[in-house]
Amino acid sequence: MRSNYEPVTDAARLLAAFGVTLPVEPDAEAAPGDERAAFIVAGAGPQAGLLGEVRVGQLGLLPALAQPGAHAAQARECRVDTMKSNPTFRENWWAGRRCVVPVERLTAWSYASGRPEAWAIQHVDGEPLALAGLWNEGMGADGKKHLSFCVLTLDATGHAVYGRMSHPLALEARMPAILPADLRWPWLHGSLADAQRLLVPFAADALHAAPLEPADTAAPRRWSAEPDLFAEEWWRSALETPHRKPARPRAVTRARSTDAPGPVTSDLFASAGDVHDTPARTATS
Repeated sequence: MRSNYEPVTDAARLLAAFGVTLPVEPDAEAAPGDERAAFIVAGAGPQAGLLGEVRVGQLGLLPALAQPGAHAAQARECRVDTMKSNPTFRENWWAGRRCVVPVERLTAWSYASGRPEAWAIQHVDGEPLALAGLWNEGMGADGKKHLSFCVLTLDATGHAVYGRMSHPLALEARMPAILPADLRWPWLHGSLADAQRLLVPFAADALHAAPLEPADTAAPRRWSAEPDLFAEEWWRSALETPHRKPARPRAVTRARSTDAPGPVTSDLFASAGDVHDTPARTATS
């Protein structure tokens, strides 16, 4: 699955939907190339009326000893079926480092029309969505703390929305693990067994999906590193290039020959004397 997450950046919307506020200062300075966003963790202890505490970190889970700003695009998403065994994620799952990622909308690529189209997926009532994720923190060689997180994904085979958001060559459709409002608290503060039971596909009828306007459509990440006939550059140029009907081929007129028919079969190799002595010529003489 290739999804983009538009984080909730408005403090009023974050407070109204999740009961939390953005920190006054970021937890750490953003390194070049980082995609930083807010996520909610359980915190030191649950407080009445508060879902948890807000952190700001890099999208893409980093190992505990990674340098800040290290490339972690490959760890943006974690499959639920491997989160307990994959070395990149398992320590965070077993340590209970679960988080809620507030997003305004999700964007995914649909290939149902035969060409890639960017679609926006939002809640039907316009409220922010809550994604289930894992997070991590560590100290780099510079002694500074850095935070990172990833989003958990589920099998979306047969899902009315995300079932259409998969590449034709993909073995299965995937979707983010979206938490309904009443399950966000159990996800953060419940036991491991209870939290795992909450990771089920979000109801399709609670999602609104529609194609983005062309101005909002951007090429998928690292598209140049993944050659594909559906690449945006290919189909966009095909749409902009005027289609012309192929020219009708001209009829070829063969000139009639006035020469006598040439020899056939063995007559090609016959001598002049042999030709005059052929039975056909004797019959007409």
